[in-house]
Amino acid sequence: MKRLSIVLAVTEGAAYLHASVGAAIAVSADLDMEAEFFVVAPASKETAAREQLSAWTHLHVFVRDTESLAQLYNCGADGATGDAILFLREGVLLQKEVLQALYKALAADEHICAVGPFTNRTVYEWQYLNAERLAADGVEPSAALKRSWTEPTDSLFLENFALLVRRDVFDGAGRFCTDFPWVGGEDIDLSFRLKCRGYQLLRVPVYLPHIDTELYRVCDMVRTKSRPLLLQAWGLDIGLPESLWQKALMAIDWQQDPSLIHATCRSVLLRAPLVSIFLMTYNRPAYFREALESALAQTYPNIEIIIGDFGTDDRTEQLVQGYLADRRIRYVRDRTNSPKEEHHLLFEPLAQGDYIQWLMDDDMLLPDKLTLMVDAFLRHPNVTLVTSQRGVIDAEGHFMGMWNVPMSLHGSYEVLSGTDIGKTALMECSNFIGEPSIVLYKCTGDIKIAETIVAKGHQFLVDIAMWLHFLAQGDCVIFTQALGLCRRHGAQESAQRNGPIHAIVEWKKLMEEYRDSNILSEENYHRGLQKIKELSKRYVPLSHTVEPYLRQALEDCYNL
Repeated sequence: MKRLSIVLAVTEGAAYLHASVGAAIAVSADLDMEAEFFVVAPASKETAAREQLSAWTHLHVFVRDTESLAQLYNCGADGATGDAILFLREGVLLQKEVLQALYKALAADEHICAVGPFTNRTVYEWQYLNAERLAADGVEPSAALKRSWTEPTDSLFLENFALLVRRDVFDGAGRFCTDFPWVGGEDIDLSFRLKCRGYQLLRVPVYLPHIDTELYRVCDMVRTKSRPLLLQAWGLDIGLPESLWQKALMAIDWQQDPSLIHATCRSVLLRAPLVSIFLMTYNRPAYFREALESALAQTYPNIEIIIGDFGTDDRTEQLVQGYLADRRIRYVRDRTNSPKEEHHLLFEPLAQGDYIQWLMDDDMLLPDKLTLMVDAFLRHPNVTLVTSQRGVIDAEGHFMGMWNVPMSLHGSYEVLSGTDIGKTALMECSNFIGEPSIVLYKCTGDIKIAETIVAKGHQFLVDIAMWLHFLAQGDCVIFTQALGLCRRHGAQESAQRNGPIHAIVEWKKLMEEYRDSNILSEENYHRGLQKIKELSKRYVPLSHTVEPYLRQALEDCYNL
């Protein structure tokens, strides 16, 4: 292979186009082979792209009226004359050593048709490297890879953020399938078609950085949009945890009858644990509909949705009737006017899932939440609780920003010590772990833990009290991207006059419960009390407006 064609697609609004093109041109100019360069951009991003490319007048720039990455890449390939094509996404910074390693791996055997590196930003885990965490620990990403992998390894599929492929094989396989209307899925489909032709794909232990300010965007729709197409073509449900379907598909003989591939893919569904979603609602049918729709929109396929309606009117019940044809849904109406702290009792005998997801009727789940969180549980057996950063919306559903955790997170997610997270929460008096709608936890006989916590007298901090219970028993995963949306509006308990005072009192109670434990040492307990005293000071001037018992409890906190 003596000639290289580089095809770079504009996918990030051209914000990183100048950096990507500059790096690729510098590398190609330093190669011992002839290289040609093509940039392909959607028409919607043409103006921004040409501004970024003004320094390179000799570049081949193609513009197409499409947002489909498959169509953009195929357009660039139309002009390619090289023996191999390197497909690049905007934001990827090409490096000479990496390209040389990819070329060496591709040329090692004629049956090897495509190779790819690792990066810090991928949709899937297959080629993912948490370079941000490594850098924070003082470890160079490429060096870390070389310690783990001494040679290129066989790959189930390769993502096309940086894909080096033999041009004749790429053309012979029919190129990228243009049925994929956006970004995502077309690379898995191409990989599978190449494997069915008897070719080998390799992950090469080298690292390419992928820069993007939207690395942890609020909502990623890749799985949602590509899922039905991959289901139809291969029987593969990418809404399932990646660790499950990777393991199953790696054992496939890809040159067998395609029906066997479909059967293997379908069999993965049988291994997916059931997730029980508890949707609690009270006289908020408009919010409830949005919450329910977000549960039904989960890419994770194995769910049950148990609706607990505690409303005093029939609006929600009437609305639910239009959904009951979906066999995943069970509806229970509670007409007993039971106190709020007993509402969870309705769900306990009904849940059949391996994992529990609470959903308040004014919150929403983002589509990949359960897929990613269940996968984290399966990859890390010592984890007892999985959460994420969360987005915040207002009463009308307008996005207000992120509610960030008070610590540095690196990469897609971090696996952290549960006791360390619990200590930070207690000493900061902050439930940064999240509301019930954000957290996923295992159903290990602890589904009744909420009952126990309420029995201890917690009413305003039931959620963090539950999380501390799980954090004391194992590790915690925190996803850096938002996987749920929490709504802020005036009808919430936390927004009521006495809410903050109740919370302060219960934080003190929690500290006493975990005093001298694996979460809170005696020293940290006393430091945490100082935090309680500081918080109390803000509300003492308002104590005359609350009930005598609450006023006394607040004064006790202030006089610590």
